[in-house]
Amino acid sequence: MDIKAKIKELLSRFGLVITLGCVIANMIINRYFYEQQVLYTVIFAVAAVGLFLLFDQLRKRRFLGPLIYTGMLVGVVALAGNLMGQGWRSSYIIPTDWFYLDRANAGFVFEYFLALYIFGGFFIISILYYFTQVRFRSLGLMLCLLFPFVIYAKRADYMSPFQVTLIITLFLAIIVHHRQQQHLGSGIKPIHNLAYYISLALFVSFAGALAMLIPTPEVKSVLERDSHAFDIGNANNTGNYSGYSRTSSPRFGLSYTNEILFYCESTYPDTEFEYIKRQAYINFDSDEVWKTVYGSDKYAESGYYKTVNLDRTEYYADLKAVADSGDYSAYGLDSSKLTPPQQQVYEFRVYDDTDSFRAMYVPTPAGAIWRDSDDAKSDGFYIYGDGEADVMDADSDYDYTVKYLPETEEIHRSAASLSLTGDEYYSILKKAQRSGVQESEPLLKQYEKVMENYTGDVYYSDRLRDLAFEITKDCDSDYAKAAAIVKYFEDNDYVYDLEYEPEDKSIDYFLFESKTGSCTSYATAMTLMARVIGLPARYVEGFVAYEKEEDGDGFVVRDSNAHAYVEVFIPGAGWLTFDPTVEGYMVNRSGGTGISLTNIVRYFGRVAVFLAVVLFVLFVIMLDRIIELVFRIRLHFAKDDGRITRLYRRTAKHLSNAGEADLSAYTVRMLTDLAASRWLDIYPITSLFEKTVFGQIPLDDAEFEDAFACYKKFYKGLKKQKRRRNTGAQAKPESE
Repeated sequence: MDIKAKIKELLSRFGLVITLGCVIANMIINRYFYEQQVLYTVIFAVAAVGLFLLFDQLRKRRFLGPLIYTGMLVGVVALAGNLMGQGWRSSYIIPTDWFYLDRANAGFVFEYFLALYIFGGFFIISILYYFTQVRFRSLGLMLCLLFPFVIYAKRADYMSPFQVTLIITLFLAIIVHHRQQQHLGSGIKPIHNLAYYISLALFVSFAGALAMLIPTPEVKSVLERDSHAFDIGNANNTGNYSGYSRTSSPRFGLSYTNEILFYCESTYPDTEFEYIKRQAYINFDSDEVWKTVYGSDKYAESGYYKTVNLDRTEYYADLKAVADSGDYSAYGLDSSKLTPPQQQVYEFRVYDDTDSFRAMYVPTPAGAIWRDSDDAKSDGFYIYGDGEADVMDADSDYDYTVKYLPETEEIHRSAASLSLTGDEYYSILKKAQRSGVQESEPLLKQYEKVMENYTGDVYYSDRLRDLAFEITKDCDSDYAKAAAIVKYFEDNDYVYDLEYEPEDKSIDYFLFESKTGSCTSYATAMTLMARVIGLPARYVEGFVAYEKEEDGDGFVVRDSNAHAYVEVFIPGAGWLTFDPTVEGYMVNRSGGTGISLTNIVRYFGRVAVFLAVVLFVLFVIMLDRIIELVFRIRLHFAKDDGRITRLYRRTAKHLSNAGEADLSAYTVRMLTDLAASRWLDIYPITSLFEKTVFGQIPLDDAEFEDAFACYKKFYKGLKKQKRRRNTGAQAKPESE
């Protein structure tokens, strides 16, 4: 067997199988080491080819082959086990946590990845070889297909329709192609010619396109729902503060069931909506997720909680005392510009009358009044300095009432009118301290702690920094800077789309390329830009309550009300809420239509793929007619004597294709006789060819037209004979 035939045979046997293995490997690698998925997929492909060739040789050795394979398997298991041990010693991350959780929660352990890659790769290649080359079993082959589906499901990761379609299409192609190998022993030899490969490609591509066209059901499992929505329950019981997540929610692919989580109501009158805090995050690293490090300096000092907790009335009273104690108008601090907050303390009740919602936190409104653990003995919860409320007994009835001082529009107007920068505010407090103004002490300690814990600790690019400074270059106060960032998103064609999933999930891609995302992207971008320009800011995840109860003044809070926003510490006002997310998220999803721009684009994308495959099918079906039409057009425009040569060669090619034989060595007479044996007349073509080529007689246009008319009749008759053969009828002369 020559090299060309050998390569053709190997491609026929291994091509589809190894391609399926590479797709499976790529999908799994993408979940654990996406930065190098191309490299490791290529390595897998090379290893698969090598192992398939090796397994072919081992099959020929009845006793030695299984022994060698067993030794290889033992070696792979030992190597994988050794790598797992190294990974544990270097990271102390539980392997099952690493396997099931995403990198934001479990981190990346290269040794674990290599162990999975080596053992899993060898196992997948072995299964693919055995169930396609030794014993063809479609159910055994399906075992390989289950690996990525199980991994994606366990990790609650999103598998795109294209990935599903590709892997199933390849599986279908292997079943159609490799099942024919079972007939070799029965004396039936499959013919793998061009027509076979075209029909196989048409069948599987059409089936795959049809599968992609069918919309995916909107039914979601609990695992999928909880992973894509905010961590609203008790999912991550890690660290010292059980019930709080160490990392923020995913920034893309959010989806909800519209399930009612809890209800809330406030004694503050005429409230149209409320921002309800769940958790604030501090650090943003190169993994591009927000994190809370409970072992950090912020949490190490117990005094932090009381130091930063000045409620709005205390803050106003102390700042007014500083303003009244001396001349600080040069800095912009004027008592007449200070707006006192609401003096009345209001109550905010959070409850769940269905007993279906349990969490280790109480969603709290902005301005919640600090409570220590002693206060919690009566009501079962306490409030941190960040405004986060922790439940001491998660099994108790979920009905809590928080006292708070609302964040009103008057407070925002007062902060804007003061026109204070952070440097000016700090200078005022330091000067008041030196002057012996006692009220300046708590304000100064608070601001120093705020600056220490809510500036820096973020990963950002140079162009994000440049954009932040460009947006705020004309602003004269910290409030104006924060407001300018919010307005930037409103004025620059940014789009809110809950289910948008970009090709690049970096914050830079959101800011500068797609300009499309959910609230998590907007809040992340603003928090980063605020910190870059020196504003103390924190990324907050919680809810925005705006759906009124049908029979009351309270709010219904669903999982679809989950929201991310930003809190910025503004000199003269304290922590204020800023929401950079553009319009479109405050919609009533109680109906649960599930219609979104992304869904529409995604569905019509599938329709486009389906139509493209249909056009491809039609093109292949009409391919011979298209080729024939092109030949005739080119022949029509040819003016030299070579026209008859082209016509003769085309006739010979048709006869060759019809008989599955090589007619290149046939003489003119032999070709004429062959056509006559099939009741086809090509004499006008062959005679004119002999006359022009061998007789050197110039081509006569009238004679060529007669030859061309003969060719068209010959082509038509050849097609009729082909259809008769396909239907089992015997070929007959054209006269019949």
